[in-house]
Amino acid sequence: MRALTTVVIAFGFAAMLTQVASAAESEALSAHMDAQKRENAEVDKAYRAATRGEAAPVKVDPWGSVRPAASEKKPDKKAEKKARQP
Repeated sequence: MRALTTVVIAFGFAAMLTQVASAAESEALSAHMDAQKRENAEVDKAYRAATRGEAAPVKVDPWGSVRPAASEKKPDKKAEKKARQP
């Protein structure tokens, strides 16, 4: 009978130790999950900013390589006549 009591007490202590260890592990896991959630929120915010076009879109001229640049264009004859007149 005394041996049975010792075994039951030993199992009780083992059960209490596993509960304490699992509680500590649970706290560490929840802290890790909170950090992961914050990181995911930052990544999502950056993704939304990039895909929603918060920055000014860059205008691209598809015919830019075909047409001459603005400085290479011939000046207007009407504009030259107006510039020459006093």
